[in-house]
Amino acid sequence: MLTGKKGASFGTIVAVFGSILIALGIAWLIAQNWHQLPSAVKIVILLVVTSAAYTSGTIFRVKGHQGTGKSLLILGALLYTLSIFLIAQIFSTSTSFQGTAWLLLLAWIGVIAAAYLFDSSASLVIALFEFIIWLVIQFIAFMEAKDDMISPGILAFYFLTAGILLYGLSLFHRSKGYKFARVYQWWTAFYFLLFTYILTFQTLLPLMWPKEAASASNSLVFLLFFGIAASASILIGLVKAVSNKSVQNKEIFAFIAVVVLLGVIIGLTSFVSEDNGDMLSWFLGGRGEVSTALWAMWIFVNITFILAILGIIFYGTWQKLPKIINLGVIFFGLDVITRYVGFIMDLWGYTSLSVIFITGGIVLLAGGYFIEKWRRNLITKTEPAKKTK
Repeated sequence: MLTGKKGASFGTIVAVFGSILIALGIAWLIAQNWHQLPSAVKIVILLVVTSAAYTSGTIFRVKGHQGTGKSLLILGALLYTLSIFLIAQIFSTSTSFQGTAWLLLLAWIGVIAAAYLFDSSASLVIALFEFIIWLVIQFIAFMEAKDDMISPGILAFYFLTAGILLYGLSLFHRSKGYKFARVYQWWTAFYFLLFTYILTFQTLLPLMWPKEAASASNSLVFLLFFGIAASASILIGLVKAVSNKSVQNKEIFAFIAVVVLLGVIIGLTSFVSEDNGDMLSWFLGGRGEVSTALWAMWIFVNITFILAILGIIFYGTWQKLPKIINLGVIFFGLDVITRYVGFIMDLWGYTSLSVIFITGGIVLLAGGYFIEKWRRNLITKTEPAKKTK
């Protein structure tokens, strides 16, 4: 039985890679001959291949070939996204960042609609990934419209708000017993960990609220409406989850505490912003002496990140979700490697660098062994106990 599961899992992975290669091949084939085809033929080709992918994926799943069916649905989502941009190219739509943001909006909304229509978790993952890209592009579009720089701290609040939105959706789906609840839970954890990890870079902290940044009403209005949507999501999710007793109070309080803490951190970064007028030189290392406030802020953020990782791992163990446990362990390893690389960059050229390499190698070897052992123990705790005869 165990071997069969592993074989199916490997076959699914191979099929997913195959669907990605097919999407790339079709994109390349169309690109090579795009200028030679009439507009009507281009649109028909895109509609046919996208529909064929979704239809065949559904048929394969009905026939019991879940891995192949999932891969074809992924192919359909990728082809749909590709079709959005190629059809826009046919009609010569705007090539600005705002034009790209509108196209991405159509892409992730369409993919997420197809995910629910075809009951495809993989398509939902693609939609959420496109959602991240859309947030970033939309932020850049606001900068382009203002023809000036906008504080990246606003983008940080975008991601924080996105995490709130996703958690609300996870609560709603958990209250209904939908399988997408696990997807939203994982992505909520991923959003918060990725967001906090980015804040752990000392070089980026002074760039969050630069004094030379322009006031951007459009980006703030977007944040307001995005916040309203997230608030509605969390309120509806909480009401449904509490009424169905699908969530415990301590989980809700912990989530609120995390949101408040991260919001405070974003605000506190304004106290370490640098008014040096040259953001590029700061980023490239021409920042001079690091202030005590910046050091304190950096240490505080890193401690928060470690606590967030431990909290995610504890949550995964408590909820018996191995994927969330693995996510926490991955970010822990990423943090260790990042800090190690940081020490190398700070001490480059010194004799002690060789000692750091050797010491780091020993630590990584030992750490890799114990982290894997720790991860396996946590995964074991999430597995149901075997019944004795």
